[in-house]
Amino acid sequence: MDVLQGLDSGDKFPWHVQGLPYTVELPLVRVPAGDKVLRIASLNLVGQVRLNRDLGVLLARKVRAVVGNMSGVVLLTVVEKGLQLAQVVAEELGLEAMAVAYNRVKPHMEADRRPVLQVGASSITSGGKFLALYERDMNLLATGKRFILLDDVVSTGGTIFSLADLLEEVMRQRQLPPPVIEGIFCAAIEGDQSPLLPAPVHAVGILPVPVTETA
Repeated sequence: MDVLQGLDSGDKFPWHVQGLPYTVELPLVRVPAGDKVLRIASLNLVGQVRLNRDLGVLLARKVRAVVGNMSGVVLLTVVEKGLQLAQVVAEELGLEAMAVAYNRVKPHMEADRRPVLQVGASSITSGGKFLALYERDMNLLATGKRFILLDDVVSTGGTIFSLADLLEEVMRQRQLPPPVIEGIFCAAIEGDQSPLLPAPVHAVGILPVPVTETA
């Protein structure tokens, strides 16, 4: 059985990525977006071991081409859909750790006795939410000289803006210089990206523009 094909019912979008020796069938799904409903090609990387590996290798090559020397670089990503992808990219780049923003304050963060940062965020697929950094990831970011931001898909840029806000706040609290963000990296871009994003966006693939449908 080809795990990249045919496991979702309904209409599909054939996703072609330069460098992948196969086409990925993405289900076309309807997601709420305020008072609208959007039809999108759903790139769900959770559990896709082979696809994360292949995309991660391609994306790591793009990071090296853009960033060059990885000395002093810290990768900041977000749970949960892009976490497996980020793991592959970090391994390919030789990074021993990466900073992760969580979608809520969790018990292991011990927010009552350890520092935690939290900001609001929004995205097409998850709507309004919060992103949080806890002590370990804040300390890792404070060691960095340059930074890369990584997510699975960049569309409106809401998640990326929130990652940048978290990073800037860590630097401010530690009385460090403002962060140098070398680039924003993702498996795919979807639609137009905001010109206000803190760095250029680099992707290995493109998803179709979401289509507004009646609820």
